[in-house]
Amino acid sequence: MGFELKAGENILADVGANLFRGIEGVGGRMKITDMRILFEAHPFNIQRMPVEIPVDQISLIRKIKTLGVIPNGILIQTKSGIKYKFVVWRREKLIKTVEELLKKNSQKKGG
Repeated sequence: MGFELKAGENILADVGANLFRGIEGVGGRMKITDMRILFEAHPFNIQRMPVEIPVDQISLIRKIKTLGVIPNGILIQTKSGIKYKFVVWRREKLIKTVEELLKKNSQKKGG
């Protein structure tokens, strides 16, 4: 299926990722664009609902440890309080990309 890019939208990162949904780590792809974060599950997962997080709805992004010890997680929280936990490699680069988008978004709104 796949997400379609919006007019003027650009992909900044496209990486393999797992999204925790309850106890299941759903494998798939995370794409970071200049407008949103997208996650699409691989077709063989039980839970395959895609996730779309608009950048202007992100209130927090930070490093987390998966299973309490492995330093490969990212937590993204929306302004409405929804939390998404991802497992990714090179998380520092991905976090920096999103933080830069949040900063640009804040400057556009005069914040």
